[in-house]
Amino acid sequence: MKRALSYLAIVTAAGVICGLIVVFIVLPRLNWSATAKPGTIEQKLARSVISVWVRRNAGAWTNPLLPNPETLKSGQMDYDEHCAACHGLDGGGSNRFEAQFYPPVPKLTGGAQKLSDSEIYFIIANGIRLSAMPAFREHHDPDEIWRIVLWVRHLAHLSAGEKAEMQFRMQQQTSEHEHTMHMMQH
Repeated sequence: MKRALSYLAIVTAAGVICGLIVVFIVLPRLNWSATAKPGTIEQKLARSVISVWVRRNAGAWTNPLLPNPETLKSGQMDYDEHCAACHGLDGGGSNRFEAQFYPPVPKLTGGAQKLSDSEIYFIIANGIRLSAMPAFREHHDPDEIWRIVLWVRHLAHLSAGEKAEMQFRMQQQTSEHEHTMHMMQH
């Protein structure tokens, strides 16, 4: 029994030492820049952990608001004000900052559409640590967040007219940004 405990103590100490070497010597030498593409294991692990966390905590709520012209317009206005800078007016993940994010800004018209309404609500309300996704629950009432969920759902089904309007607005924003940058240089 003493021999087993001694062996367990040695194995535990070796594990702690190896862990400390990894944390303080190996990991700081890796490229943690948002411009560097992370390894496959890091990507899969991060996606898996976040997905499980969201599913486990989001609950099974259904959106209490119905998608009608009024709630969609209000959701679009809230989305434009709080979300479009990162996710793009059309939800395509093209951010206004001309910056790289890691993890990349999700395309709300793609895989995000597979999430339930309560999962989208949970992410908007609580944010996701170390991803640049902020939490909105503290300063926004639940109905505002639910209207944004309605608009996020609608992004995948924009009409041709809505898409044309988005393209026009995105071109305007790009022109305004370029003009501002040009003025700052002179």
